[in-house]
Amino acid sequence: MKRYVIRRLLMAIPLLLAISFVCFVFINLIPSNPAEVALRVQQMPVITEEAVAEMEEMLGLNKPFLVRYFDWVLGCLRGDFGISYVNPARTVAGELARCLPATLQLAAASFVIVLVLSIPIGFLCAVYKDQWFDKLMRGLVFVTTAMPA
Repeated sequence: MKRYVIRRLLMAIPLLLAISFVCFVFINLIPSNPAEVALRVQQMPVITEEAVAEMEEMLGLNKPFLVRYFDWVLGCLRGDFGISYVNPARTVAGELARCLPATLQLAAASFVIVLVLSIPIGFLCAVYKDQWFDKLMRGLVFVTTAMPA
């Protein structure tokens, strides 16, 4: 069992790298230039080529694609998610840390609601197996599971 778990964990590494690569490719396929977006967010009156080149240098956008990808992966492994394109004065990790308490609050509240509702519903479905309530709940679970979040 121990070998199985270790083997599965080792198999997850290439999968995570592939998923991260696909995400990085999609992020880079966005038609706008992140340097120009960052300058617009800073409300620069006139966006010059020099300002764009300087911002690209600051954000590391002038490096080759694979170099940027491996820098990004290594940074993520260190906990450094880079500089925000929207607000270059802030780091992505700082923005995530700022939003984390509210996210945890929402997750905990929804977890409690799910527990409070699912245990009695599951009990009733077991007691009234294959009756109208059980069929209704199965249908609702099927539909809500199929819907995107």
